[in-house]
Amino acid sequence: MTISIVDIARIAGVSPSTVSRALQDHPRISPERRAEIQRLAESLGYRPNQMARGLVTGRSYMLGAVVTDITDPFVAEVLKGAEAAAREAGYGLLFAMSNRDPAQELAAAETLLDHDVDGLMVISSRAPHRYADLPRRGDRETNAQTPVVLVNNGVAGPRLFSVRMDNVGGAREAVAYLRRLGHRRIAFVAGPEGGRSNRERLDGYRQGLVANGLGSATELIVQGAGLPEDGPRALATLLALADPPTAVLCYNDLAAIGLLAAAARTGRRVPGELSVVGFDNIPLSAYATPPLTTIEQPTAALGRTAVESCLRALAGGAVADVVLQGRLIVRESAGPCAR
Repeated sequence: MTISIVDIARIAGVSPSTVSRALQDHPRISPERRAEIQRLAESLGYRPNQMARGLVTGRSYMLGAVVTDITDPFVAEVLKGAEAAAREAGYGLLFAMSNRDPAQELAAAETLLDHDVDGLMVISSRAPHRYADLPRRGDRETNAQTPVVLVNNGVAGPRLFSVRMDNVGGAREAVAYLRRLGHRRIAFVAGPEGGRSNRERLDGYRQGLVANGLGSATELIVQGAGLPEDGPRALATLLALADPPTAVLCYNDLAAIGLLAAAARTGRRVPGELSVVGFDNIPLSAYATPPLTTIEQPTAALGRTAVESCLRALAGGAVADVVLQGRLIVRESAGPCAR
C-alpha cells in the first residue's frame, strides 16, 4: 500500500499541511516536531511523489548532464559522483551524449533543458562559450535562469559556474617527477585541440620543462585526441626522431594505455627504455601492463561538487568556481632514465 501525507497526518494527529512542511524542513515547524514526523514517515516507508512536489515548487527535481562519451572511464567516474550527490539531495539525473561534437553537445543541452531539468552540468565541454546565449527557462521560485556548471572547463556568464581540476599543476608535477628520475627528453602526447584541459596540461608540461631546466622542444609534442589510438602513432613519431625521448607524459590514461600497448608490440621496454605517465587515474590504469603511473583527477569529487554548485545556485546561495587538486600516483610505468 502506498503511504501518503494524509496517512502520516492521521497517525501523527496533525494536519496534512503540517506533515508537508515538516518533510520539507520548513522553519515554521519546530525542530522536535519535524524530527518526529520525519521518523514516522521513514518508518512507514513514505516516498514523496516527485510530480506532485514539482507542481507545488515549480521544479522537476531532475538535473541534466551532457557528457562527451559514456564509454569514457573518466566520464563514468564523474557521473557516479554526480549521481550519488543528486540522489542524496532527492534529485534524479538525466544525461545525454555529445560524442565530442560541439553541435551535438548544444543539441543535447537543449534537449535536457526541454525536459525541464532544474540544473545542467556539462562534462569536458567542446563549446563552453555558447552556454551564455543558450535559452534557459526561469526558475519559478527565484526567477533566475537554469544554472549551468561546466566540469573541467569554464567561461564567464550569467548563472555559469565551473568545477575543474588544476591541470597546469598536475602536468608540472608529472614533469618534475620524471626529471627527478633523471629524464631530460620528455615528450607530451596532447589531447583534443581546442579543449581547455588539453591547453592547460600542455601549459603545465611546458612550465615543468622550464622550471626543471629542460628548455623546450616542439618536436617532442605530438597531437592526439585523448584516445587509445593515439598511442601507436605517437610512439612511431617520437621514435623516429634523431634524439627520441626517454619519457612521455600523455594527455590522459587512455592515450597512455594505447602507448603502452604499442610499446609492447614493438619490443620497447617500459620503463627500461621508455617511461610513460598518464593523467586521470581511471580504474583501468592500475591494471595496465605495466601498471600506469599517473596524475589522479578527483573524478567523484568533480561530479559531486558540480551537483552541489547547481543546488546552491537553485537555493539562491553564492556560488564560486571551484578548482580541485590532483595527486601523483606512482606505479611501475616510469623509472630511472637509462641513458
